[in-house]
Amino acid sequence: MKTIFAAMFGGSLWLSAGGAAANPVVSVCAEPWAPFIDSAPDQPAIGLAADVINRVAEANKLRVKYIFKSAGACLRLARQGQVDMLAFAGAADSPAGWVQTRQPLVYWVLGAWVATGSPQQAFTGLEAFSQQRVGWVSAYDYPVALKRKQDWQRVDVIDTARGMRMLLGGRVDVVFDDGLAGSNLPPAMRDKVRLLKPLVGSVSQPISLRPGLFALREGIDAEAELLRKNGQLDDFYQHYFDNSIHQVLHSLH
Repeated sequence: MKTIFAAMFGGSLWLSAGGAAANPVVSVCAEPWAPFIDSAPDQPAIGLAADVINRVAEANKLRVKYIFKSAGACLRLARQGQVDMLAFAGAADSPAGWVQTRQPLVYWVLGAWVATGSPQQAFTGLEAFSQQRVGWVSAYDYPVALKRKQDWQRVDVIDTARGMRMLLGGRVDVVFDDGLAGSNLPPAMRDKVRLLKPLVGSVSQPISLRPGLFALREGIDAEAELLRKNGQLDDFYQHYFDNSIHQVLHSLH
């Protein structure tokens, strides 16, 4: 980013190209979620969102401090005024007055995972799973179309890993999650499940910023828009999720 975005911190500190304070710190709380944001032994954070945040922060002459905790713990820190940004959270999962990024950047890209022996060969619509058992993580923000569907049996699971194990054990018929969900399975078991194509849906995961960081939000949005225009965002989703950003944006929400 070549533009220097002005921002106000704590209601008193203004940053500009010649700001009075040297390298102030902005804190980001996140639950590790590769390939978007994750911890690394040799650097504070890696991933698509971390790269964008770092570039915009550098343009503002800021240093970024990453705090990796569960989503619930991050929200508690935000409510206590101990962090400046949440990766990732919508308005409903942020303190009052916080603002969220608006340009497409991070999406939870869901596909339908089934056992290898399933009669389903492709995703043709949610109606194909009527009357079936669905591994369901109540803490996840599924696309509205999935949350509204009633004619299947939700089987509560703790997290993706448990859902995939239940799929392997024949205790559920389908698990909706991203294409990386099978990567945590033991190698010998990965050929016992398969991900149907095309994708099922996607859910936008905005970055949430505390009041006073509106210009920083604008910088992140500008960077996201640039990534989309120059094709890098499309390359990212093709590489990690085997879908174009166009397919992601036009799937079920």
